[in-house]
Amino acid sequence: MDIASFDLNLLKAFDALYAERHVTRAGLRIGLSQSAMSGTLTRLREVLGDELFVRTPSGMRPTARADDLAGPVADALRLVRGALQADGFEPATAERAFTVAMSDYAAFVLLPPLLARLGVEAPGIDLRVRGMFGRGEAVELLDSGEANLAVGVPVEASARILTRPLLREGFACVARRGHPAFADGVDLEAFVAVPHLLVSPEGDGAGLVDRKLAELGLKRRVVLGLPQFLVAPFIVAESDLVATLAARVARRCADVGVGIAVHEPPVVLPDWPLALMWHRRADAHAATAWLRDVIAEVAAAV
Repeated sequence: MDIASFDLNLLKAFDALYAERHVTRAGLRIGLSQSAMSGTLTRLREVLGDELFVRTPSGMRPTARADDLAGPVADALRLVRGALQADGFEPATAERAFTVAMSDYAAFVLLPPLLARLGVEAPGIDLRVRGMFGRGEAVELLDSGEANLAVGVPVEASARILTRPLLREGFACVARRGHPAFADGVDLEAFVAVPHLLVSPEGDGAGLVDRKLAELGLKRRVVLGLPQFLVAPFIVAESDLVATLAARVARRCADVGVGIAVHEPPVVLPDWPLALMWHRRADAHAATAWLRDVIAEVAAAV
C-alpha cells in the first residue's frame, strides 16, 4: 500500500468503529453523520481489502484483520494526539540536552549555581555550552538553531531575537596583595602610573577605563591585553599589573584565595547588563521557557 495516497482520517474512523461496534455511535464519536460514517466504512473495506466489521444478530463484529489492526492503529493515534497536545514538560523526569551559548563571564558567574539547581530539580537535563565572544555571534547561533539560548551582553531586541535582562554588573580593580599603588587607598595618580592588564574579547588596545581617563586628560599604559578574563587574576597575583574586571569575578577570585586584593576603581565607571536571549520560534516551547525562568532566578541570586 502506498501510504502517500492513504487518507489517514480513515484510521480515526476505524478506531471509532472498533470501539463502538456500531456505525451511528462511531460517527457521533468522531463528528460524522450515519451516512458519512457508512461511506467511510465502505472506503476502509475497499482500501484494506477486508470486510473489517461483519453484521451479526448481536451487532457488528470485527474480523481477524480488524483485530490485528486495532492495536497498532490505536497506538499510532495516541502518539499523534500526544505530539499535538500542549508540551507537558516535567523537569523532574525530563531527559534532554540544551545548548546554551555563553560569554566566559556568564559561564563563570552562572554555571556553578545553575548546575546545582538542575541537579536537584531536573537531574535528567544536560547542558552543552558554546563559547560566545560577541553579540553578533549570539544572533548567528540562535538563528541557525545551534543554540537554544544565549547569555551575554544583550543584542537589540528584534522580531526574531527576544531578550530578558538578568543582572547588571559593575567593575572592580584587582592587584596583588600588598601592591604599593594601593597602600594608602585608591589614588588616581598612582593608578595611572602602574602597568595595566586589559581584558578585551575584540583585542582592542583601549577600553572603557581608557576612555574615562581620557576625559580627565590622563592616560595609562596597557602592558598586556587578553581576550578572556579567566587567566587575568592569576597574572595579576604574580606581577605588578593592575586589572579592572567585572566586580563579581574579582570578588569570587579573591574569595577563593587567588592572591589578589579588590579595590574600588578611582574613576567612575558605568555598570553593564547581562541578558538572556532566544529565538522567537522557541518562545512558547515549554522546556525552553522553563530553563529561561531557572536561569533568570539563578542570576537574580548571584
